[in-house]
Amino acid sequence: MLSDMNLFHRIFGSRAAPPTPGVKPAFDASVTQRLAAAGKDPNRVEATPAELLEMPDKPVLVDFKGTVRLELTLDQGGKVVSVQMDGAPFNQVSTLESWAEQWSFIPAKMEGKAHPCRMVFEITWS
Repeated sequence: MLSDMNLFHRIFGSRAAPPTPGVKPAFDASVTQRLAAAGKDPNRVEATPAELLEMPDKPVLVDFKGTVRLELTLDQGGKVVSVQMDGAPFNQVSTLESWAEQWSFIPAKMEGKAHPCRMVFEITWS
């Protein structure tokens, strides 16, 4: 349910916030360094953001009201392979990790090839 999601920061983007015309996905420092080492200008590299296909219903977190920041690492197939988070109640970390690992994405692409990326979302429970 995309309406429950507040996109905090896009590293490669998502369907929740359509790309603004003329704005390119931002590369993190490690990607920029790899491109520079390969003699490529990061400002001229063609890239498309990952797109969120499906996010299962948000889990109910009993007695929790607040915002959790999720940083998802996606592999080149668009699968969530790592979840980092801030603001989660300690007793709910495994629930949130399992939930985030179920999200599905169309992979990000760089120079026409699928590419791993990271995406950061802020999710609020009220």
